[in-house]
Amino acid sequence: MTINAGGLNITGVMTATTFEGSGASMTGVAMSIAPLAYNPDVNDGIITKNTGIGITFDHRILAGSGNVTLSIATNAGAAGTTVENFGVGSSVTIQGRKAIINPSSNLNGGETYHISYPSGSFTNTSGDVDYVGTAYTFGVKTYVSTLWMWGRNEYGELGQNSNTNYSSPVQVGSDTGWSQGIRGAFNVAATKTDGTLWVWGINDVGALGQNNTVQRSSPVQIPGTTWDNAGAMSYRSAYGIKTDGTLWVWGGNYYGQLGLNEGPGQDKSSPVQIPGTNWDYAGPFSGSHAAWGLKTDGTLWSWGYGGNGRLGLNSLTQRSSPVQIPGTTWTNKIAGTADSSALAIKTDGTLWVWGAADWGKLGLNQGAGVKYSSPVQVPGTTWKNVASAAYSAIATKTDGTLWGWGYNDGQLGQNNKTFYSSPVQIPGTTWDTPIVMSPRGYGATRTDGTLWTWGQYNTKGDFGQNHTNSRSSPVQVPGTSWDLENMRSHASATPSLGGFAKKTT
Repeated sequence: MTINAGGLNITGVMTATTFEGSGASMTGVAMSIAPLAYNPDVNDGIITKNTGIGITFDHRILAGSGNVTLSIATNAGAAGTTVENFGVGSSVTIQGRKAIINPSSNLNGGETYHISYPSGSFTNTSGDVDYVGTAYTFGVKTYVSTLWMWGRNEYGELGQNSNTNYSSPVQVGSDTGWSQGIRGAFNVAATKTDGTLWVWGINDVGALGQNNTVQRSSPVQIPGTTWDNAGAMSYRSAYGIKTDGTLWVWGGNYYGQLGLNEGPGQDKSSPVQIPGTNWDYAGPFSGSHAAWGLKTDGTLWSWGYGGNGRLGLNSLTQRSSPVQIPGTTWTNKIAGTADSSALAIKTDGTLWVWGAADWGKLGLNQGAGVKYSSPVQVPGTTWKNVASAAYSAIATKTDGTLWGWGYNDGQLGQNNKTFYSSPVQIPGTTWDTPIVMSPRGYGATRTDGTLWTWGQYNTKGDFGQNHTNSRSSPVQVPGTSWDLENMRSHASATPSLGGFAKKTT
């Protein structure tokens, strides 16, 4: 047997059954490797990095031949649920994330590790990780994630070095490794797995963070290599969070939406830091001039224009600095409509809404004239993800169902134009992640990697169907391997928008 301990390769016979330390170079029979630094727990939100055994898990797990036993919660609300005996090529959701057990695909951002088990199994019990079998091989595979866009391209927002509209998906450059991004009404921001942040589109008030106002029709990098995620506003403002938990803002500041305690006209063409070092996510919130930020402690903060109660702060007051929305269990599954309402999911699977209820867009069985300036719960406790265009919203549940409510020009996927003020199910039980495609249209991936789009306002090919027709039921965009994890689009109330998605292979 050969083992590696502290950087030294040791060859010989090993009779002990337990080895503590890195198992990255270990081969042999009947070995159990105990982690040094990280013991996955059934209550963990995700299986993350640095297990202490020479293996990195980042949201998704890959395994080679043999079966895999995972004693980890299937979602955050069902701690202790056992998922077991998933063979090669199968998949299961763990803690709200998709675990892919597949020897030939690397479906995780950046790089992950391929674990080969000629025999034996992988188990996680009592908070520990044990590897028991006859042979272990570890090898790094490269994750390939390409970025694709379509629809309106008036300001070069498709990243094609042109202003040509496309009604079918076109790839943004030839780069791979795209991890997260958001498409606003006029520009785009996206991060890569190497920690770089890229932007393109309109730049009249410095929304591209280049210390100038030059429009870009191809991706241009914002300085730095420690960016974690980015959130572009629908109206020329942008946000980015670095790996150290700092939050940076730039672009238009019409109603204090940059959170810098400054008034109108104080636009920024380069990133400026908002105080704090425990920010986790930020993005567009409830219309064109407001924003939200999530901290690592589960607190949610909002700032900017407060009309119709869109900030969720029990007032209509404009805020130029972050103010906390009550609660400590918020997630980053948040959406703001283009017309003054917002939706957010908590860790217990509950869905909360606030703002104006016109057209039933809050899903509370109410209509015009009703407004909430504080969060109100939509019935149910298994909500998973949410997206909101103008005057409506859609959301997935943990059982794979997809629901919509509000104004309906076909965007609720019911093959009709009936308004619904309470959630109504869109047919199907394998829905994965929703996204906005136009002010009155949506898209969503299924668990098989297909992408479907539907709705109204397809004037620039917003739905990626190679036409400009409206659809009142979901229609598939050609291709598979579509991935909307950590991808968002935010439409304003009137302009056309278009598609924004990754392909993961």
